[in-house]
Amino acid sequence: MPNFVNIRLWKPGLKKSEQYKSLQRTCLMREFECRQKQASRFEKQISLIMTELEKHLSSIDYINIKKFFYNSACRVHSTVMNNHQKKLEKLNRGPIGQNYEEMKLKLIHNISSYTLSKVEERLLCRGWDFCVENKITNFLDFETDLELNAMKLQPHCHESIFRSICRQIHNASQQLIRTSKHKKISNLSKEELAALKSLKSNNNIIICKADKGNSIVILDKETYMKKAEEILKGKQFEPLNNDKFHREQEEKLNKYIFSLFKQGVIDNKLRYQLQSTCSSLSVFYGLPKAHKTGYPIRPIISTIGSYQYELSKFLAKAIRNARPQAKSYIKDSFEFVK
Repeated sequence: MPNFVNIRLWKPGLKKSEQYKSLQRTCLMREFECRQKQASRFEKQISLIMTELEKHLSSIDYINIKKFFYNSACRVHSTVMNNHQKKLEKLNRGPIGQNYEEMKLKLIHNISSYTLSKVEERLLCRGWDFCVENKITNFLDFETDLELNAMKLQPHCHESIFRSICRQIHNASQQLIRTSKHKKISNLSKEELAALKSLKSNNNIIICKADKGNSIVILDKETYMKKAEEILKGKQFEPLNNDKFHREQEEKLNKYIFSLFKQGVIDNKLRYQLQSTCSSLSVFYGLPKAHKTGYPIRPIISTIGSYQYELSKFLAKAIRNARPQAKSYIKDSFEFVK
């Protein structure tokens, strides 16, 4: 971490101000610009030296020198990585990273007839929040954000450990930047990409999110359809006899909204906000309840894009604002524990 970023101020309280953070960011960006120019200059010098060596040496000697440089770099890299791994494990008081063999029992519920491979299990253990591929285009912002976020670790680490973490972050970021300049970044291995395509093309299974938690449930498509059909047989559902049913309902709703506008109940802006055009039918799907025996599905009806969607949003907000504030309120289980 550069020492010049930790600027001593007359008033220590100013360190939390936006002006101080902006100054830190500007200093870091200028430092990175200088470092990038210096690195590119060194790369050109190395390229010229290697070109001269290739001209004046025999092909066998040149290949041997390249191998020697490569092996030396690999030895240094291996030593540094082992030291960093030991320090991180000591800091973490255990191994670093997730053990997917233990996590898969909590994250993946495979009740289908399809047997997942090891690669497919490892892929699904990454969870719903995992994003596939992310190409970095603005390297200055990327490095600056890394430095600013690394500074947040400083109060919680010993100085030697903090320096070790910063070096590892710096080395990883430089390797990532060098890779992204020449090819597309992929945060999945070739085997995992092949597993992703295989799961996507498998039409005999359904992969969906569990009703509670962030786990993944895999069902046979036939089983999923039977569970959904059992719910749709209930009295609260009835089949549509007319394919243009939602179009007719859309016209009725628009006429009613227009009548409210004529009566002066709503203004023209709200009228255009609530009226529906080119709507679609609501979508029914089910979320399996992984915490219950038999994995029953919870019915969900998504009204996004339907004729009553905008009206429902408006009414929900109006009711919420008009509702009196409760004397006691618990946001979630974490607040309840507090």
